[in-house]
Amino acid sequence: MYEQAALHLSLSRWEQEDPAVWQGLARNKLIELMGMPARRPAACLEASGRERLPNGLEREACYLRVEPARRLVASLVWDPARRPSPAPVMLCLQGHTSGAHLSWGEARETIDPYRLARGGDFAVQAAARGFVAVCLEQSGFGERAEQAVRHRWDHPCIDQVNRALLLGRTLLGERVMDVRVLLDWLQGDASRLDLDGQRIHAMGNSGGGETALYATALDERLAGVIAGSCVGAFRTTSGRRKTCPDTVIPGILDWLEFSDILALCAPRPVVTVSGLHDPLYPHAATAQAVAAAQPLYGRLGRPEAIRALSGPAGHRFYPDVAWPVFLEML
Repeated sequence: MYEQAALHLSLSRWEQEDPAVWQGLARNKLIELMGMPARRPAACLEASGRERLPNGLEREACYLRVEPARRLVASLVWDPARRPSPAPVMLCLQGHTSGAHLSWGEARETIDPYRLARGGDFAVQAAARGFVAVCLEQSGFGERAEQAVRHRWDHPCIDQVNRALLLGRTLLGERVMDVRVLLDWLQGDASRLDLDGQRIHAMGNSGGGETALYATALDERLAGVIAGSCVGAFRTTSGRRKTCPDTVIPGILDWLEFSDILALCAPRPVVTVSGLHDPLYPHAATAQAVAAAQPLYGRLGRPEAIRALSGPAGHRFYPDVAWPVFLEML
């Protein structure tokens, strides 16, 4: 059945079409398949005061209402000695971890120091390079983990996935909608926050990289993305192994493959990084997906703006590999 997948809108079937026309059709279909809820204006319910972190960075948290029963929490993190005015932005998205606090280097669980040692402090990395990091707590993790259900799955996403499906949604679609609402708020308050609303980027690893990549594919306001440990053809990665249900988009293989998600980001910079020995998204699968998307980047005059980088070990983020290449692309 995988071999016979229709892939009606895949770039390989639309090579002669105008890139903008194909991207428009593919984005609309992807939004439909993901069951993304309509965006609503974000209202800031509460903002914490600025706090000085032990590592010298500063942080301020904001709680936003996006739907009557859905609230986001985002923390702005920066290095006061390196922050330009206005500052570029890096959205930092954690995957299946204990939550967004890892991005600014805080350990709350026994395993967190291990995660930090493996490149999980995204906001620390971004702030050191002059970005204001915006750390969004993803649905299912950290402060937004399931709390009300008495009998719940050990896996942090299964309850949210099932309840989203009852409403004709996907958890991935809800997470991408959260990013788009956050972009509305950041751009609307850019002057007050002293941010450069035209230079907003996204990064993440595993489930965080997935949300960052799909958000970049669907929202052209994101100027580039670093996607770690999350790229590979559906039919050869998530379709052939144990997988998190938040990666599944019903009916996707009737229309698109993962390389098409990458191509929807063109011509904006995309840096993928994956471990040579990653059992979930090995570098060989990542490189193959990037190679399939590269021709569209070439047609748009930026063949160098998408790269598949490798790390020497397994499923983790490789900051020393990803950051130099990404900064060169900007």
